[in-house]
Parts: sequence; C-alpha cells; structure tokens
Amino acid sequence: MGEPDKQAIRRKITGALLRHARLSAGRSQAELATSLHVSRYRYAQYEQGQHDLSLPELEVVAELCGVPLGYFFDDEAAVEDENIDILHVDKPRIRRKIVGALLRQARKQAGKLQKECADLLGIPARRISEYEYGKRDIPSSELEALAHYLGVPMSYFTV
Repeated sequence: MGEPDKQAIRRKITGALLRHARLSAGRSQAELATSLHVSRYRYAQYEQGQHDLSLPELEVVAELCGVPLGYFFDDEAAVEDENIDILHVDKPRIRRKIVGALLRQARKQAGKLQKECADLLGIPARRISEYEYGKRDIPSSELEALAHYLGVPMSYFTV
C-alpha cells in the first residue's frame, strides 16, 4: 500500500472520529465549520475523509467536542468503539503499519541500518523493510529482540 493509500485511510478514520465526536457533543456541522472559519460544505468534506484538517483545526474541534486531542490519533480506541463506522478498516493491518513505522523510527534514531537489524535476526534485509512498511507481521520474539537492540522498551510499540 502506497503513501497516498495510507493517507486516504487516515483521512477516513479521522472523518469518522470527527463525526462521532461532533454527534456525541451535540454539535452541528455548521457550528464547527464556523469555529474553523470554513464553509459547512468544507467541514462535511472533513467528516467524509475527503480533506485533511490541520493540527490547530483538530485542536479546536477537540476542545469544542470535549475530547482529548489524542482521540483523533488513537486507532485502537476508534476501532473498538462499535458506534464508529470506520468504513470497515482492517484493525490488524493498521496496527501492523503503526508498529512498522515505529520500528523504522526507532531504528533510525538508533542509527542502525536495516541490514544490521536483519543480521541480528538472521533474516534477509528485505524482511526488515517489509516489517517497517507494514507488509508483513513481525513475530513478537523478533520485535522483542529488535526493541532490545534498538534500545527501546516493548511498550514503545504499543498505543
């Protein structure tokens, strides 16, 4: 899945969360659009996942709807909330991509190459790339070894 696909999924998830937060707070689209200084049509596009909001806009919505800003970034809670329709997004696939991105981030921060990580595990470097881009599940034993090697706790990979 390419970067545009990931961004489209992220927009759909954020849109569903926006709608859920707004309805739970008893707010109208027009009210939130006015607060964001956008048209109601534009705000509706946000909820439909057609356009991204900026972080300051999300902060305004979070405050007006009485939810923490993290609400819009916690995919686990969103998927578990049966009242939110996230367009049938595949929760394990999302988690695999999140864990992969965190692995890539930890590896880069530790100044390690994919080949070095692969050598540690005795696997091809291509597999580390597949892990980092969410194309393959990372066995927990390998993730634990990588976490130790990269100097991060296993909790680093949980959300």
